[in-house]
Amino acid sequence: MKRKKLDQVVYEYIVDRIKSGQLFEREHITEQTIANELEISRTPVRRAFDRLEEDHYLENIPNMGVRVKVQKLTSTDFRNRLDFFERLVNHYLFDLEKKELDVDLADVHQQLEQMKATLEHTQDDYEKYEFQYWKHVLDYETNAYSAKILLSTLRETLDVDGEIKEIVQASRTLKLSHYEKIVDYLENEAYSYARREVRILVNQIKLNVIEMG
Repeated sequence: MKRKKLDQVVYEYIVDRIKSGQLFEREHITEQTIANELEISRTPVRRAFDRLEEDHYLENIPNMGVRVKVQKLTSTDFRNRLDFFERLVNHYLFDLEKKELDVDLADVHQQLEQMKATLEHTQDDYEKYEFQYWKHVLDYETNAYSAKILLSTLRETLDVDGEIKEIVQASRTLKLSHYEKIVDYLENEAYSYARREVRILVNQIKLNVIEMG
């Protein structure tokens, strides 16, 4: 049996780690780290890195180094992330209800106003404020890891391109309407209605993506 070249071994090693979730999107990696892990020299790693950049698995950012490139989401990937996001948010809202906290949503209201002001923008201004909206909604999440995963999932549903980006931008008015209701329910401690609102919103966006084909 012909032995694989070392650069091919490195290539397959990194691709496998990306696909299995051991390397995250935007995570920085170095030639030396990979060389140490595989106990080889940096030369085949460098060659593998070049191929991985060509095949859009890695990207070299000036003054920052090499990192895992954000992969383009399929419609199935996008819907799966929406499902995951819904589950995490509703779990968080259920915890809020149990803790009976006095929730201050002043910062959330501020982001809503910014979202209204950028509703018609062709750039991603609206989505930037949308991200901040959820970040402030999650201010009472005591599990930092859970908050990180939730926001990371949200980021992946906002940083999209192609037809899915068109769906995301076309859904702004729909989202804003639901976001205002969610805030109103939270202020009135109607957590079950807030969870229902999240579920309805996610299902509507998923239907839009399915209709896109």
